[in-house]
Amino acid sequence: MHLIFSERKLLPEPDIKRATRSVLYDETGKRVRTKKEITGEDGQIRKGCTVIKKGEVYESHLFTVKDDKFKSEPFLREVKEIYTDLINRHISDPEQQLKVFDKNSVYLPTKKIGKNNPKAAEIEADNAARQEWNRTADMALLSGISEAKILEVKQTEIHEKASQSIKSKGWLPNLFRRIVAKAKDFLQNLIREKDMPPKPTLDIDMAEFRYMRNLMIKVQDKAREIKTLQDKVLPQLKQQLADTKGLFKGKERKALEVKIKET
Repeated sequence: MHLIFSERKLLPEPDIKRATRSVLYDETGKRVRTKKEITGEDGQIRKGCTVIKKGEVYESHLFTVKDDKFKSEPFLREVKEIYTDLINRHISDPEQQLKVFDKNSVYLPTKKIGKNNPKAAEIEADNAARQEWNRTADMALLSGISEAKILEVKQTEIHEKASQSIKSKGWLPNLFRRIVAKAKDFLQNLIREKDMPPKPTLDIDMAEFRYMRNLMIKVQDKAREIKTLQDKVLPQLKQQLADTKGLFKGKERKALEVKIKET
């Protein structure tokens, strides 16, 4: 929004100043004390020099000095809000209504590109970086990150780093865009961390957990031993018993039968 108005007031009467004595100026407009300082070798006043004779007008003002109020932040914001509200009264669609940018919000302002601006390409690139940050800020708000946290990132990762850069290297648009891009990446990492499920936590005592784990390992080992006896050892003993025949094999058969029972 551009507002055009006068910062000066019209005086009731023109403020006219007359010379109380002759006033002399050289070619550069510098005031000099004597006529000799503006006189050429021919004795004439040099071209471009000025002589204001006593009683002549040397200065006149129709307006007052500029009122500093019109450059103050509170005045400018108030006027913007008044005219924005006035314009919005004639716009029925809420989506199309104007808004006064809040510099204390999570967003970065974009710049208007004037007609035939020689820095148009630079401003477009700068605006693109700012819009990327603004979109990421929207995503952060939707993901549940607090506005206070986003403002903290904006302050530390953009404002403070940009201020340090300007102090040490001056204003470098490319460097500012890199600062904004890194801040955007930082905020995206916060969004990803917010979306990740929390790590599971153990609600039991660790000493009890270790004891139960060791007990489970022993039970599993015992189960494997039993399975080996049932699947391999027992069939082998039964086969040996079946193969042990004859009148003189009674003692051997008895020993195998005992082993089978114990197994």
